[in-house]
Amino acid sequence: MADFSIISDVSNEVLKLLRENICPELIQSPESIALAAPTDKNADFQLGLYLYDIQELREYQNLDMIRLRGNQAQYPPKPLNLFFALYMNTKSQMMSNVENEQRILGRAMQVLMDHAILYETAENDETSASITLLPMSYEEKTKIWSVLSIPYQLGIYFSVAPVLLSSRRIRSFKRVVAAEFDVSQRQR
Repeated sequence: MADFSIISDVSNEVLKLLRENICPELIQSPESIALAAPTDKNADFQLGLYLYDIQELREYQNLDMIRLRGNQAQYPPKPLNLFFALYMNTKSQMMSNVENEQRILGRAMQVLMDHAILYETAENDETSASITLLPMSYEEKTKIWSVLSIPYQLGIYFSVAPVLLSSRRIRSFKRVVAAEFDVSQRQR
C-alpha cells in the first residue's frame, strides 16, 4: 500500500527493470528508454513506456478498515490496474533497423515475463503487483493509437496489478470499555 505517488513509482520500477536488462546489450544508453507519451515531440529515446489507462480492480476490493495507533482507523486502499504500452519511438534520431527493433521488443517482452512479480509489499505478500501481457486484438491496439492521432506502432501491451493506492481518510472511534447483558428468561 502506498501514497499517491504509487502510480509514478510503479512506472519508474518498470522503467528501471527495462533499463537494467536491455542496456547496453541492445540499447546503449539507459536514457534511451524513457517514460514518454507517443505524442512527445522529444525524440531522444528509442523505447518508450506509456501509461495509457488506469482502472479500479473491484475483485481485490477490501472493505476492512486498517487499525492505526490509538483509537483511529484508516479507510482501505483502492486496488488499481495500470495499463502500459511499450513502443519503439519512430521519431528518434537513434532509430536502428527493423531487425534490431524486433530484437529490442523481444528482449523487452522477455524481461517483462521473467520479472512477472514486480514487487512484494512488506505488509502482506498477497498483494504482490504482477505484470501480465495483454491479449489484445489488432483493433483494440489501433484504437489506442487513433485516439492519440498517431499511426499504429508495433508495441507490447501489459498491465500491472494490483497496485494499492492508500487512503488518507482516517476515522476515530471509541473503544467499548463496558458491556451490560440481561440474561433473564421469559416464562410463557
